[in-house]
Amino acid sequence: MALFLYLLFGSFLLLMLMGVPLAFSLFVSTFLSMALASDVTPVLAIQQILKGVDSFPILAIPIFFFAGDLMNRGNVSEYLIRLCMTLIGWLRGALAYFTVIVAMVFAGTTGSSAAEAAAIGSVFIPNLIKRGYGRAFSVALVACSSVIGIIIPPSIFMIIYGSFGNVSVSALFIGGVLPGVLIGLSLMAVAFIWAKKYNYPREMEKMASGPEIIAALKKGIWPIGVPILLIGGMVGGLFTPTEASLVTVVYTLILTMVFYKTIKFRDLPEMLRQTAMGSAIPLFCLATAGAYGYLLAYHNVPDFVGNAVLGVTQSPPLIMLFIIIVYLVVGTFMDGVPAIIILLPITQKLGELMHFNPLHLGLVVCVTMALGLLTPPYGLCTLISCAIGRCKLEDAIKPLLPMFGLMLLVVFFMAYFPDAILWLPRLLVPNLVPATPL
Repeated sequence: MALFLYLLFGSFLLLMLMGVPLAFSLFVSTFLSMALASDVTPVLAIQQILKGVDSFPILAIPIFFFAGDLMNRGNVSEYLIRLCMTLIGWLRGALAYFTVIVAMVFAGTTGSSAAEAAAIGSVFIPNLIKRGYGRAFSVALVACSSVIGIIIPPSIFMIIYGSFGNVSVSALFIGGVLPGVLIGLSLMAVAFIWAKKYNYPREMEKMASGPEIIAALKKGIWPIGVPILLIGGMVGGLFTPTEASLVTVVYTLILTMVFYKTIKFRDLPEMLRQTAMGSAIPLFCLATAGAYGYLLAYHNVPDFVGNAVLGVTQSPPLIMLFIIIVYLVVGTFMDGVPAIIILLPITQKLGELMHFNPLHLGLVVCVTMALGLLTPPYGLCTLISCAIGRCKLEDAIKPLLPMFGLMLLVVFFMAYFPDAILWLPRLLVPNLVPATPL
């Protein structure tokens, strides 16, 4: 057992430190541990790798990637900006509020915070800087706003957690709405304080007139239909999350090719090729992480860790705090998709021992893991935003800290007030919400 753990974890960490890509680090450490310290045959590893992606919910991941690319290339954000400017442009710091609102709407399409950081950042960061918002603040705001993309449905993290953890993806999607909205409101609160402190500009001198609002709604209201269609369809039982991804693509195609006419049919083959290339690496990482997680479960590592933690404390609040800290630390160094799969058996074992609601635990894990997209050295959303804004990482940290602090408070609210977070799923899809173990 000891040799197996040393090989499994030691080889993985060594390969990571050597700069080997994550998917190949997982692949090599899994095969090495199987060959030298386990009675599991390497053939079974291949089977587990195939099983890792042979799942109907997983099919939604590349489809949502494609939908997000359609929204980005179709310049849909421009129509949202015009709508937001018409509605709240008279407020001081309105462009900062626009950034958060557009990120929340885009979250209903992309399912990926990295894609959202690139899409939102390329539009908003230059404009925020140009309007005098400060380079560091602009970068930090976009980075934090883009994290909402992995929380508000659709969410790749929730698809992964639900698929591998036997939790309803639809219930996770609906449960992610409230945390996503709370994070959006908390970022707007920071923007409000900074706008007052640094006297950020207004985009309009006065409130828009009725005809101006109606004209903006005619073009700008349609992208908001994506999250409404997504949630409404799942709540009404019209389609599963995977089917919802296809509906989202069809809706987005009509929006960008027929209504806005910003994408031509000849553009689609190249977009599909890029989606396939962009999805290949995450899916391979997902597959190898599945085999890695299987090894952990086969050798009863979750039981070992669970008993070790219970030997220190049997307090449910402290165990929940332990889970949050572990995912925050792991998210600082590793991509969330393999991290969730690898830690899932241990997490669910602790949840079972502490009688946590499986849906509640999944929501806490997914949102906590999302914060890892902000924390260096991994901090993908922060790094992308810094690259777009040409801002040093150390300069962006100062405005990022209060935003990150409020987002962490949302995680703690979720963790210790489960009934508040489970209220919406229980209201809309009560048959998909598991009962809290006694």
